[in-house]
Amino acid sequence: MTSGLFRNAARWIFLAVLVYAPWAYGGTTSASIQIINWLLLAAFILWIVELAVGGRRPAFPRLLLFLVVALVGIGGWMALNAPSIYDSDFHTFVPLRNFAPRLAGSVDFAISAAWMLRGALLLCAILFVVDLSQSNRWLLRLWFTIGLVAGSIAFLGLLQKATGAQMIFWQTAPVWGATTFFATYYYHGNAGAYLNLVWPLTAGLAVRAFTKPSHPGMRALWISMLIVTIAAVVANTSRMAQLIALLLLIALSVQLGPAFLRKVSHTKKNVGLAGAIAILLTLFAVGQATHLEQPLKRWQSVTEQISSDARWRASRVAMGAQRDIGFFGFGPGTFRVVFPSYNNAATKPAPGTWRFLHEDYLQTALEWGWLGSSLWALLFFGGIAIGIRSYKKSAAQNWAPRRRLLQRLVIVALAGVALHALVDFPLQIASIQLYIATYLGLCWGSSLWKGVNSG
Repeated sequence: MTSGLFRNAARWIFLAVLVYAPWAYGGTTSASIQIINWLLLAAFILWIVELAVGGRRPAFPRLLLFLVVALVGIGGWMALNAPSIYDSDFHTFVPLRNFAPRLAGSVDFAISAAWMLRGALLLCAILFVVDLSQSNRWLLRLWFTIGLVAGSIAFLGLLQKATGAQMIFWQTAPVWGATTFFATYYYHGNAGAYLNLVWPLTAGLAVRAFTKPSHPGMRALWISMLIVTIAAVVANTSRMAQLIALLLLIALSVQLGPAFLRKVSHTKKNVGLAGAIAILLTLFAVGQATHLEQPLKRWQSVTEQISSDARWRASRVAMGAQRDIGFFGFGPGTFRVVFPSYNNAATKPAPGTWRFLHEDYLQTALEWGWLGSSLWALLFFGGIAIGIRSYKKSAAQNWAPRRRLLQRLVIVALAGVALHALVDFPLQIASIQLYIATYLGLCWGSSLWKGVNSG
């Protein structure tokens, strides 16, 4: 009884973090990141207490445990053995006394230590979701939470577009550089990446509501959420997010379309056709209200802007720096203090200040080196591969229907953010990191799914 109380408390707190992170400016401010860290820590402490009190030993894939321990070990060592710290006032590295001067260490102790605190919590989140996903009841609660938060964020963004807001509603003065905000995100690219992570799951909830006995109110709710989230992607001015959304839509149509048509009765098909027409009309009306001419104008100038986009110069500078990264890189989170020196020395430097590189894979390689970035790639893409492999195994036929549906949606969503990371920095944003960790927990955890479990 006591262990169950701790377990439920830990899981409800984790769901609360999934609600809080996107609404707290997407986890892009230091204050929001700290609160996310504290909430995750509280959930994990309660989880550990539940395991100790109940004498329960959760199962984890061995490869996942190895990757988590290895990444925490490498990143932790790089932070603790840092030989310097960056002085932003004088733009110089101040030497520090470290444990092993001859061994690798981060170029900035403070940044790497802060990043590793968040990174360790995110890695623990993967393990936490592996355990949580073994319960059908909590899996559905997790899915519902993501769908509801997705709809609320999307609705806010559409409301801002419709009213011509110059900034996030509750901010009295514009933040420097936040000219392309959407919903609670200062940068539309991050908002688009988040929406592409979550709208496939709202689509799955809508499909689920029509392919099983459901209350009409639930069907109306999830259809509304689907309309709002797709409309938000279209209204958002991130072209890459819109392109990826189109690819995701095609993938989901191929994956879910035939099965949906088989399960839906003839009467429901007619209702569904009428509903599809209504959805198109609704999207058109929403588009008129939310000024869809803005993203359309951006598409008209795509050729000119791509050729002159500074992110390509920055990526070339980062590629030139790859020769110096070694096995362990410059340290977790240190891109912003390492890149300026390479950029200033480049033949064609990228203009402006770069906190993140608009290419997540190159940035990860700079910060983690060949070994660390390979482990991160194995964690991310290995998780997707495990999810696909688990879904295709014969044992998956015994899964509850919600598991089979959710698994496909999660894999497609992760593939979308993997594409987005080629030209932007979604993998550096705390809220998106948290959702990715959650999805990876579902993929890795699916290798342990055996059948219907109502725990």
